[in-house]
Amino acid sequence: MKKILGFGRLFLFSPSKAAAACGQPRALLDACGLYALTLLGAALFYRLKPYDFPDANAASPMGPQGLLFWLKVMLWQPLLMSALIAFAAVLLRWLKDGWLPLKVATSFFWCAVPLILTVFYVKNVLPRPAFAVLMLAWAVPGALVARGIPAAEWRPLAAFLLGLNVVQLAALLPESVVTAMRWEGGYKAVVGAAGFWMLVGGALGLKALPPQRPLARALLPLLFALVLQIEVVIAAFMLGWLPVETLKALLYG
Repeated sequence: MKKILGFGRLFLFSPSKAAAACGQPRALLDACGLYALTLLGAALFYRLKPYDFPDANAASPMGPQGLLFWLKVMLWQPLLMSALIAFAAVLLRWLKDGWLPLKVATSFFWCAVPLILTVFYVKNVLPRPAFAVLMLAWAVPGALVARGIPAAEWRPLAAFLLGLNVVQLAALLPESVVTAMRWEGGYKAVVGAAGFWMLVGGALGLKALPPQRPLARALLPLLFALVLQIEVVIAAFMLGWLPVETLKALLYG
């Protein structure tokens, strides 16, 4: 546990060193440990946090939200994390070279397609077979790019993105304090600071991961991958796979 926590401190104070440490043999296992601790801590925190804080006008939950409910919500997180790793790997590879404006434009288009297709399907503009075929066609370019990623790059990338979640774990303590104080501004400030550091620290770490890349070519893939991860959640809800209470829990806590 001491080694795992020492590994986690790198993500809080030196993302570049964390990226270097992700090349070690035990890094992925330690990162999975940090991720599991984060999910467990989040489940406990949201179980205790009042549903109407920080939004005093929040609607009452449709059912009980005990610890079991939050543990079920957290079961979605590994799936979403796997999607984030896959999206980030593909986009990092695609944006690693070439004319940046063109690569950004094509990445934006690729990220927008799934949401557009899902909306058309839900509104009965697209029949199910056409939706399935078009989604498969959308996935083909990503799969082709993924095939060009060396196996040695997947493991440190997964370790880094999993370990980066320790920022959320560390934020739970100040979040608990401001929640107990019912300090809305303080809560939003802590959540915002944690999200900002995950984005900045994530970009700095991805910049340092082999093969090293300019900061813009690390930050933009991370942003696009996060957008796609949110689209997965929205699409799962629109397709009826995700209950509304779970959707609210995933998006807002």
